[in-house]
Amino acid sequence: MRGLFLTHRFLSALLLTVSLPTVALAETESSYEARLVASTDAVVGADWSDALSGINSLTADYPLSRIGHLLKADLLFWLSGQAGAGQTGASIAELQKQLRLRWNHAKTFEAKKKLVPAKLLHLSEAIPFVLYVDLPSSRLHVFAQQSGRLVRLSDYYITIGRAGFGKEREGDLKTPVGVYRINGYIPGGQLHARYGVGALTTDYPNALDRFLNRTGYGIWLHGTEPGWVNRGPRASEGCLTLSNSDFEQLLTQLGSHQDIPIVIDDTPQWIETQDLDQAKKVVLASITASASGLAASSNHHAALTSGYGPDEGARMTDLVLYPGKKERALARWIGSSEQEGLFAVEQYWHRTDDGGWTMILQTSEPAQTPERLTADLARLNSSAKPLAH
Repeated sequence: MRGLFLTHRFLSALLLTVSLPTVALAETESSYEARLVASTDAVVGADWSDALSGINSLTADYPLSRIGHLLKADLLFWLSGQAGAGQTGASIAELQKQLRLRWNHAKTFEAKKKLVPAKLLHLSEAIPFVLYVDLPSSRLHVFAQQSGRLVRLSDYYITIGRAGFGKEREGDLKTPVGVYRINGYIPGGQLHARYGVGALTTDYPNALDRFLNRTGYGIWLHGTEPGWVNRGPRASEGCLTLSNSDFEQLLTQLGSHQDIPIVIDDTPQWIETQDLDQAKKVVLASITASASGLAASSNHHAALTSGYGPDEGARMTDLVLYPGKKERALARWIGSSEQEGLFAVEQYWHRTDDGGWTMILQTSEPAQTPERLTADLARLNSSAKPLAH
């Protein structure tokens, strides 16, 4: 009986929790993860029969699940009185971290499932989806826009760079922090086997990265190489990786849509939707007040010629608090003028010590997809006012 007690205590310590009722997972959660967490829950709950049955079934269906085999080995070692056997090595530690992250996500999901990321203040209604990466939790969340609101569709465990996050230079093995776009798809058959079933490419380095002299390239979302279901939480060269089955499900969800934003956040905060609306109004009012009186700073006639930033003929389509060590914001505008016709502007703002904002960079926004451009123009023409605040 002492061995059984120690098993329970070991996994409780590993997962940084105590024995809990079975954790309810989202309906969109992958079958693999749901079964892995349920088996772990049975171990922590000292339900040895269900634990062994669940783990045996899991490893039979997913023979490449190293974390499943580790969990089974741990349980068998403890049940046989060989406490702590085999619990050494960096690879074992990474698998344990993966299990802890998955467990903590399941444990907190119910409390967070109706919350939204605090940094996503406003996104163009022409954007059907946004991908949001919670780096500390090694989690990719998929949100859809429905009636102007963000609705969570699914979330996936991910692996990030071996050296963590905050990419600054090529080869530093870190995952970038910032706001990017999914700008392409490459089938797995055209890639090395390490990319798994395929890859979604991003536009790293973006305009701000280049302005800050950050280097590197080829930051993708992709599958996992043969021999694994998932790697540990920090195992890539800077990319975001999913299991092959999760990557395929993500592709199915996104469909043929292009120009999908992906926000990679090092300090995530989750808030109620109504609180997000209020935060949007506060930040927008502060930025537009700071812009008042500034002179034009680019070739675009509408750069900064009124209290709204761009002139009254422009509309703000996106406003995102930019992830990173410094407090910044990204604002995108679209508009038209007799002199220059259609224009799109991307602005990066920095929070000043007095609570105001100063613009540190303005660029012509990269070409939008025809689908989004048409939708944004329709909204621009239907209202002469920028985003309400």
